[in-house]
Amino acid sequence: MNKPFNDYTFVVVDVETTGTSRFDRICEIGMTKIAGGKIVDKLETLINPEVNITNTMYHGILDGMVEDAPLFKDAARQIADFINGAVLIAHNAPFDMRFLRYELQRLDADLSHHALCTLKIARKLHPDFPYHRLGYMLERYLIENECAHRAGSDADSEAKLFIEMKRKLRENGLETPQSLKAWGMPYNHVWCEEVRVRRSKNGRLLTRDDLA
Repeated sequence: MNKPFNDYTFVVVDVETTGTSRFDRICEIGMTKIAGGKIVDKLETLINPEVNITNTMYHGILDGMVEDAPLFKDAARQIADFINGAVLIAHNAPFDMRFLRYELQRLDADLSHHALCTLKIARKLHPDFPYHRLGYMLERYLIENECAHRAGSDADSEAKLFIEMKRKLRENGLETPQSLKAWGMPYNHVWCEEVRVRRSKNGRLLTRDDLA
């Protein structure tokens, strides 16, 4: 992890889920590949989670929309081929990485990839910002998200955000993933602790933005 950023292939991963508990499932996945500092490929698909979707209000995905979508096991090979050899990226990476690992572990597989969290990078780069959630960061960087809270559009906008933040990292003398570790922003590949369902004081089901 001590080569310049542009020497790596990165894949930005964004998942939409049926809820936020350990037993919820992925219902959509979007991935955007970055190589040589540029976006070079994209993959997006709905996933039939085989359970009811309880947080449609967050992403707008209805049970009927995923009836004819592939099961995760049927999309797993395409997903694995897409991320093969890449460093993974997500905004609030523990959320996305956990759910991706949960799905793979149901198939007796797992992730061995390093992952970077753009939420944590944003907090380090911009301690003066009042918020660091994806929508706010995109506004500050003047990046458009055509369909917020849908996996493909979120992954694409996160990729553009990472490319811009990478320039700011370089301005701070941070030019390799390894340098982030000394900066107090380590990469990780063991994000699989339990995600618990929580509710806010007014009884509203918390979203992934709240969990960030």
